Amino acid sequence: MSKRIIIPIIVFVLFLIPPISADNPTVMVTGYAISPPVVMPNDAATITVTLSNTAQQASRTALSSMGTGTTYSMSESLTTPLSANIQSASLKTSDFQIVNGWYNNVGEIGPGQSVNLTFYVIAPPVEGLYFPEVWIRVRDSASVKYPIPVNVNSPYSLSKSPLFSINRIVPDQVTPGSSFDIHIDLTNAGKAKAHDIRVGVHSPDDSISSLTPEQYFISDLGPGETHTQNLSFATDKSIPTGIFQFPLSVQYLTTDNLKHEQKAQIGVRIQGKGELGISKYQISPQMIKTGDTFSLITRIENTGTGDAKSVRVTLEIPFEGMKEAFVGTIKPDNDAPAIFNLKATQAGEIPYQLTIAFQDDYGDHAITEPLSLSVQETNNTGMYLLIILLIIAGGAVILYKKRFLP
Repeated sequence: MSKRIIIPIIVFVLFLIPPISADNPTVMVTGYAISPPVVMPNDAATITVTLSNTAQQASRTALSSMGTGTTYSMSESLTTPLSANIQSASLKTSDFQIVNGWYNNVGEIGPGQSVNLTFYVIAPPVEGLYFPEVWIRVRDSASVKYPIPVNVNSPYSLSKSPLFSINRIVPDQVTPGSSFDIHIDLTNAGKAKAHDIRVGVHSPDDSISSLTPEQYFISDLGPGETHTQNLSFATDKSIPTGIFQFPLSVQYLTTDNLKHEQKAQIGVRIQGKGELGISKYQISPQMIKTGDTFSLITRIENTGTGDAKSVRVTLEIPFEGMKEAFVGTIKPDNDAPAIFNLKATQAGEIPYQLTIAFQDDYGDHAITEPLSLSVQETNNTGMYLLIILLIIAGGAVILYKKRFLP
């Protein structure tokens, strides 16, 4: 094969491979605690650090080929949860004796989530201020090195500052068209008071509207104090499903009137729900007698907000024929037919049940509809008349032979 043929093939294959670019998950130390706050020489102590993941979004660009020398590209921005995979966490110091200072395969931290790691150490025999470092290795992202100040019976003190711990409670999932609440506990985990605190939580999409003010004010929070706030939001029925990240910001002033800001994310999952029912019911032919073969046609409609998957319709009816129909997936505001071919084996007003089983993002569901069908007895009047006519004709022949034939 010549180079003139090989090169276009390689170029074509490369164009079919979509390059993906993503913002790497960012892990940072958002808090620490020393217990006891002042450690005596040669005493044991614990160092607890809080790691948080601040990443939330990725973008993807796909290239395709339409022929020799012709390409086009499609750029798609995806808001997806990017988890940070922490491979290891360790405490590095030449001053402290480390009793437990290594974590291997910590695992993944979701966007806006945090994890606490505790290290056990023995203080050095000499008083002073020490700065052991926490080293964090994150897969596919930059490693983190953070010094932790530890006071070993030193007369010198560190400059104290506020540090906010944010605990948020959100529903496991929200159905499009419904309302939901976000519960926030804002705790000053630092060593100094913060005042003129402004907290803002904003809607990330036009299809989510706030039912309460998106910003609120706190005059001050001292060390260890907590402020609780509930925020309410409403969603449109047409909102796309997925995880929406609500940006949260905490702006405050320290005692020296310097302005600071701390940011976080609150993830809320939107999941659609399927709602199925019978939109149309038809029998062909409309008049059924015992022994007849007929078709029962139902149209199953999805009036919900999410896909109804693996839809299966079954009948409990004392007739012969196929009593189960697999429909597949029905999207919101759509319907699909379920057709049954049956043979009526008895007459009367026949009660039966139609069951619709399906799956959606919330699990498995089943809906049962009680129905009835009218079946008439087979009409034998014509046969009876024919038998009577044959009997009369037979009697007439016999009478004729007796009277007129020798």
